[in-house]
Amino acid sequence: MAQSKKNLLQRLQLNHAYGQLVAFIFIPILVLVIVGTTLVVNETRIAAKSQQQYAAIAILARYQHTAKILASAINTSPTILPRVENILQNVLNEQYVQRVAIINSKNHIQATIGQRHYLPWPTITDTSLFIGPIAYNHNTVYGSKLMTDKNGVSTWLLIELDDQPLALAHYRILSVLTATGFITLLLLMMCLNFYSRRWIAPLYEIRMQLQRLSADNLDQPITLNSSGELKLLQRDIENTLQRLHSSFLELREHTEQTEDDLRRTLDTLEVQNITYRQARDQAISANQSKSVFLANISHELRTPLNSIDGFIHLMLRQDSLTNDQNIYLQTIRKSSAHLLALINDVLDFSKIEAGKLELETAQFNLEETIFDVMDMLSPLAAQKNINMAFFFAYDLPPYVIGDTLRFKQILTNLISNAIKFTPDGEIVVRTRLESRDHQHCQIYFSVQDSGIGVTEQDQKKLFGSFSQVDASITRQFGGTGLGLAISKQLVQMMHGHIGFEDNQLRNPTEKGSTFWFNVQFELDHRVVEPQQEVLDHVHVVSFISHSATANILRHYLENYKVQHLESTSLLDLFSRLNNLKDDDNTWVIVDHAGDTPALLKEIRMRYQGHLAVYGYQMSLEPNTLSQFQATPLYQPLSRHSLLQLLKNQIQVEDQTTKFFDGKGLHVLAVDDHLPNLIVLEALLAELNVKTTKALSGQEAIRHIQQGIEDKQHPFDLIFMDIQMPVMSGIDTTRAIRSLESTLEHQKTLPIIALTAHALSDEKQNLLSVGMNDYVTKPIQIEQLIQILTTWTNRKFESTPPIHDNHSTDIDAEYLDWAQSVKLAANKEELAFDLLKMLIESFDGEVEEMQQLIELEDFPQLEHILHRLYGATRYVGTPKLQESTGNFEQFVSKLRKEKRRADQNFIEETLTRFNELKHIIQHTREAAQKKLQQQQ
Repeated sequence: MAQSKKNLLQRLQLNHAYGQLVAFIFIPILVLVIVGTTLVVNETRIAAKSQQQYAAIAILARYQHTAKILASAINTSPTILPRVENILQNVLNEQYVQRVAIINSKNHIQATIGQRHYLPWPTITDTSLFIGPIAYNHNTVYGSKLMTDKNGVSTWLLIELDDQPLALAHYRILSVLTATGFITLLLLMMCLNFYSRRWIAPLYEIRMQLQRLSADNLDQPITLNSSGELKLLQRDIENTLQRLHSSFLELREHTEQTEDDLRRTLDTLEVQNITYRQARDQAISANQSKSVFLANISHELRTPLNSIDGFIHLMLRQDSLTNDQNIYLQTIRKSSAHLLALINDVLDFSKIEAGKLELETAQFNLEETIFDVMDMLSPLAAQKNINMAFFFAYDLPPYVIGDTLRFKQILTNLISNAIKFTPDGEIVVRTRLESRDHQHCQIYFSVQDSGIGVTEQDQKKLFGSFSQVDASITRQFGGTGLGLAISKQLVQMMHGHIGFEDNQLRNPTEKGSTFWFNVQFELDHRVVEPQQEVLDHVHVVSFISHSATANILRHYLENYKVQHLESTSLLDLFSRLNNLKDDDNTWVIVDHAGDTPALLKEIRMRYQGHLAVYGYQMSLEPNTLSQFQATPLYQPLSRHSLLQLLKNQIQVEDQTTKFFDGKGLHVLAVDDHLPNLIVLEALLAELNVKTTKALSGQEAIRHIQQGIEDKQHPFDLIFMDIQMPVMSGIDTTRAIRSLESTLEHQKTLPIIALTAHALSDEKQNLLSVGMNDYVTKPIQIEQLIQILTTWTNRKFESTPPIHDNHSTDIDAEYLDWAQSVKLAANKEELAFDLLKMLIESFDGEVEEMQQLIELEDFPQLEHILHRLYGATRYVGTPKLQESTGNFEQFVSKLRKEKRRADQNFIEETLTRFNELKHIIQHTREAAQKKLQQQQ
């Protein structure tokens, strides 16, 4: 029963035939029945009321004259009342009249007769001649005015008609309509039953039989008792199934034939796979041979290059070289560096092709890294008079995590190509942030040049291996054709893309091309991003002829809130200088163009304040800058240099190189190539390091054993070549480690692999056999300093050139006397006075800051720090100025962020205060030494 109800409900849905039939037939008929019944009932009720009203009007009209006479008689002779009642009895005998009354407008009943005559009559307020119908006591009252006396009192004849006949008529009509609707419903059900048996039931039967069909019973006929169109439909379905059955049989035969063909094909493929497997094994063997060849050729090429580079370095340090000799050596060194770069490109491409190149991850400063690459390549651009500009977007993170070496390699390839293919014009490097989330950031870089461009034919092979834009015999521009291919692979390894744009497609008047790439870096959340510098008190007047650099300068100054006036020409600049103040917060920035001495002379005739000259370092004459008291601002423009300039913190470049004082160190150098040993010994000698040479692994072990037997101090470090005859560097290292394990209290010797190999897995292999570090030939003196510093616990020591016997023991980090004199308008006495005033204020400032920290009065502490920072700007105390400025910015966070100081903030404040006191003490000691020297 429940299942049949469920099936019925399912079939009554609107998406089924039964449901649609019921919806399209029963619902309209039901609506028509309801509307028709309502109209019939309403019209019948209205007709009955009208008929009753006509009957009441007729009765009142027949007896109105008689009742008028009787009403007049009642007013004159009350004894006539019995006769009035007899007359009213005639009215009561009329059909459906229940009672009759004569009543005046004051609701006074003069005479009444009939059923329930004792009940009151409705109050008459109408002044018309006829009233009614009035529903009263489940009946209807009608009335007719008889007369109106002199006092204005009206007399009415009222009759009450029975409403029960009307109700009975209403019920009879409803009964008839109900019977008619029921009969109609029965007829519709009979029609629906006939229709469903004739059409719908066969359709459902066809569906059920089609659902039972499968591939095995397609040829079975459909049994269905139908006629007419359904019979034709049944015949068409049977014909279709017959055709499907035939097609299925043909498909089965075709499948069996295909399976047979596939088996034969698989047998053939198996034979081919065996052949391919043999070819793959041969390819792997050839690849291994290629790797061995690359390792050997790397060693064979780097070994003589190490000797060449080392001897050139030693020769260049000689003071007795003539200009021609110096030029020859520089040419040899550049050629050696170029050859080394070619070797590195080939090896990098081989490592990428073999999938053995791995990226390293470390934190680095993104802006400094990009600027280092451009600064390194700026001499090449300066030789061709190419303007270089670099824009670093303000929303980029300052520090990211990635492979800085490979990132520099990509950027170096693109910028060096831009310089190579740009005879004159400009090169602009731009950066912007594409996307950023909690863990990563995607950064976009572009290198735009105004060079010769790339033809449409050459664009298709830009990033191919060993392909070049200029592949002619003349080879005007040179190169291996691997730079862009390596860059593309590196960018893909950094989850990015690289591409090319023709500048003329963007603007028909532009020349050259734009290479772009985007890479993904990790974010270092341990680094707190510095707050944006606000220098709204600084006033800058500039004239930069290079439009890109001028735009970048304008953008940077806007970010720093600097008051900036940009001159459109030199005449405009000169006119602005006449009204410019010579205060400490005003700077004039001009570029190096044309006759620089004449330009600076004209400027100094109008302006005596701060002046900066923008240009390449090799193009700016130090004597000219010194003569006109101008500060260099090197091209390309960096935000750090600009900020240091505006804050009057430009440091004079120390021309004295840092060196490692290796006095007391004893190093064992092992290499089978004697020139390499000579170069290494000479380089170490410059660092005051004693060197013992060994031309083989056996000789190195003998030196170590002899030292152990003689109970001498062991070597501090061992430089170990890898590829040596008889006993390789790896075997020698294992032998040394075995020897150390047999001795008690034997200190483990640091062993540094000094090798010409450059394959990707070389470092891991060397570290796994017991070596401590890895250096690739040709080795530079900077690498030696780093290795010796890391593995012998020695530090860098800066020895500035001795120009003044009174300043040999003063640390320039805490007191830069040259900067102090410059800030005092080159008046040494004033510089001494300012220095003395500064150190005399230290005790009071420190004591006051101590009290403010204890009271947690950080707004006043910010004020004291700002005052001390202002004092340091007039004295050359770089370390103190930097520490005070950073401390002030940290304390100002409370005011800017409008929050209270928590425990972490107080602890950090105490830490910074202790560091500041330490710097103040060192600054005081340096200042006292300087003041004592004056006395």
